[in-house]
Amino acid sequence: MVGTFLPGKDPALMVTRGFEYLLLEIDGRKTAMALGSREQVVDAGRVMVHERWYSGHREMIHMVDGRIHTALGLTVEWRGQHSAPPNWTALAGSAQPESWQRVLDLMPGYRFGQTDSIQTQASTAPRGAPSLPAGTQWFMDTVRSPQPLGGDWLYSQYFALQQGTVVYSEQCLSPKVCFKFKHLGLIP
Repeated sequence: MVGTFLPGKDPALMVTRGFEYLLLEIDGRKTAMALGSREQVVDAGRVMVHERWYSGHREMIHMVDGRIHTALGLTVEWRGQHSAPPNWTALAGSAQPESWQRVLDLMPGYRFGQTDSIQTQASTAPRGAPSLPAGTQWFMDTVRSPQPLGGDWLYSQYFALQQGTVVYSEQCLSPKVCFKFKHLGLIP
């Protein structure tokens, strides 16, 4: 396998040709994760895309339709999740926010069954988001997440969709672990 540098990116981001990558940014630091698997799963008549992205440091992020579903090997882990987020296509045709819940099993701290309350709606691009082609649809999650020492953490997440696929997002695992994800596609 021959490594190559991503054009116009940090020289530390070396990738292997012939693989698909996700550019991940946290606190201004960037790295690339390689696609390990992608499968379509039909659940209750709805087709969902499951992707598993891996880093060279044994970290794995499992995404379902572009949303973080589980995260392992990071300083904060989502070991399990039970949720039924709204379908992106249905959201695109709705002027009203959609409310739903996400039940998480979190580490560290052995917090199992934490329930986050989420509202998802059409939005505009957040400040600092990359320029994306015309026709990109933006959505925002407003999340209320209980914290271990009391109180709630309120935050927003953003998703950019092109042709029904999330190509860029800003998502958080905890108040100190927030990411920007950008699909780089297959490196020729």
